[in-house]
Amino acid sequence: MGNLMLTKKYNALLCLLLLAVLSIAISCAIEAAKSSSDEREENLQPRVYIAAPDSNSTEMLIAEPNLVTDETHLVIATHGWIERTLWPRDLALAIKSKVDSRRWICGWYDWRRQAKRINPTDAAEFGKDIAGPMLGKEIIRLSKEWRHIHLIGHSAGAWVINEAAKIIAEETDATIHLTFLDAYVPPLWNEDELGCIASDPNILCWAEHYFTRDITLAVTGKLLEHAHNVDLTNVTPGINDHKFPWHWYCATVTGQYAAGQRYEGRKLFYRAETIEYGFARSLEAGADNWKAGTTLEIGSQAVKIEAD
Repeated sequence: MGNLMLTKKYNALLCLLLLAVLSIAISCAIEAAKSSSDEREENLQPRVYIAAPDSNSTEMLIAEPNLVTDETHLVIATHGWIERTLWPRDLALAIKSKVDSRRWICGWYDWRRQAKRINPTDAAEFGKDIAGPMLGKEIIRLSKEWRHIHLIGHSAGAWVINEAAKIIAEETDATIHLTFLDAYVPPLWNEDELGCIASDPNILCWAEHYFTRDITLAVTGKLLEHAHNVDLTNVTPGINDHKFPWHWYCATVTGQYAAGQRYEGRKLFYRAETIEYGFARSLEAGADNWKAGTTLEIGSQAVKIEAD
């Protein structure tokens, strides 16, 4: 009888021990899952990446102030609603190959998780209210000594760069170049907000807008009051496409449409009479190019790029 009682007590203690170990294991697993979830969530927040300073490298680094030393010029590209490709990264790397890395920082802004919404208006709202101000503050965090900043945004990304530019104009003396690529303007939104950045006449902000007339109808292809408007419809190969302007702009940097993508091998047209458009209008392409571009007319009239 005594042995039986000892055996029962032993089994009871063993069960309690196993339950305690199991409880600890479950708590650890929950804590690890929570930590992993928090880490994933942090990694999925909008983030600026900049090209590694090594001229031969294609690596992109998370932007931190210690990576900005003597550089005083910045170019950042960003995407729009539901973007699966990394074209802003590729564009930043292409521009990096064309500029003096001692003066220029080239990068891109990733907010793809937040832009993945059923309704594109929701993506634009997030871009305008959250992603854009975050980008502006991040650029200021990197440095307040910028002399020139070029922001490039496609579709809903137009609102991201527009809001970022407002913060930059308030916090720095940099000249600002905005490149809108087929800006998406949700119903009942005012497109005249795009490019309307600086009330201070000493702050130079020049905007350009490249667009197509495509199936998105009235929500893109708007003529922007505060930008130099350029219509790419007549040089779009095949069916007009909302994404074509970013393909086209990337091609104006490299001289040809990217291999393995939709317009590979198609002829690139980028002139209207004697004026070259796209990358040629940026400070990255030369001071004279930029200066001449800022004298181009802004407002309701659109220049049309035509096939030669």
